[in-house]
Amino acid sequence: MTLTIVGEARPNSFEFETLALIKASGFREYDARWWFGHPGSAKAPELNLIGVQALGMGLGTLIRRLGVGPDIVTGHDFRSYSLSIKLALVSGLMAAGARVKDIGLALSPMAYFAQFALDTPSVAMVTASHNDNGWTGVKMGAARPLTFGPEEMSALKTIVLDADFDLAGGGTYEFVSGFRETYLDDLTGGKRTARKLRVVCACGNGTAGAFAPEALARVGCEVISLDVGLDHAFPRYNPNPEDMQMLHAISEKVLETGADVGLGFDGDGDRCGVVDNEGNEIFADKVGVMLARDISTLHPGSAFVVDVKSTGLFATDHVLKANGAVTDYWKTGHS
Repeated sequence: MTLTIVGEARPNSFEFETLALIKASGFREYDARWWFGHPGSAKAPELNLIGVQALGMGLGTLIRRLGVGPDIVTGHDFRSYSLSIKLALVSGLMAAGARVKDIGLALSPMAYFAQFALDTPSVAMVTASHNDNGWTGVKMGAARPLTFGPEEMSALKTIVLDADFDLAGGGTYEFVSGFRETYLDDLTGGKRTARKLRVVCACGNGTAGAFAPEALARVGCEVISLDVGLDHAFPRYNPNPEDMQMLHAISEKVLETGADVGLGFDGDGDRCGVVDNEGNEIFADKVGVMLARDISTLHPGSAFVVDVKSTGLFATDHVLKANGAVTDYWKTGHS
């Protein structure tokens, strides 16, 4: 199969339906992300479904060239277009001979878990993460538990934009039913909170609404739900716990209900925002320091890798110093 790869194509045109639109800038250091567009948007799309198919061909080609074999897990987040994007990706993967195991609607951590639970070395999770509607992307990996870094992303970009595909054919597709229960059972099995916590669980109507409230209830929490019903229009706010609008909504609910804590999850469930019992937003670097305190108490002399966007708290905290902990500030990314 021959595809013509282009960086621009006008929607509602013959070219948009016949050429593979995939803008080069969407290939980032650790994942891929493009503006797919939505009705009413004036912004030109950077990707179409044929472009997603080309991405699948490129990814299927790359994982074989990396020597990890043809098996790969796929999943998608809750957006109006994510399922169609995933299926286009799957068609490209299968053209390149991939054996696809599809876990369906999923959180990103659930897709990474599936690599081990299903004994499948590679993963492609279709998600726009915490970004607004209209965005899409793919988080990928082929050496569990690591995800792609700059070297793999550069190789994938070259393969796709040069249409340098190895289309071996013979790909297969398997839908893995009931994987939500498999994930929740493993996540919560044998775990209980020491006391019954009242927890505001906020999901911004994103994917986490199908998972987080039940996970918290299983470990013994009294769950106070806030925007947990799935609605890909995101009627209240974008599910992004770094966004003050979401954090303020959680804070108000905590104060209204007298909850012990508020937890807010992003669009694919791999970011968590925290609000304390007094309604104060506890930003990620402070949450990280609290976790580091506990870990370094159990394991003196611990070394922590911290996103460079964090403040200097890790370097100055008296508890971490007393525990002999050291911190390595490193660049933003899955690394």
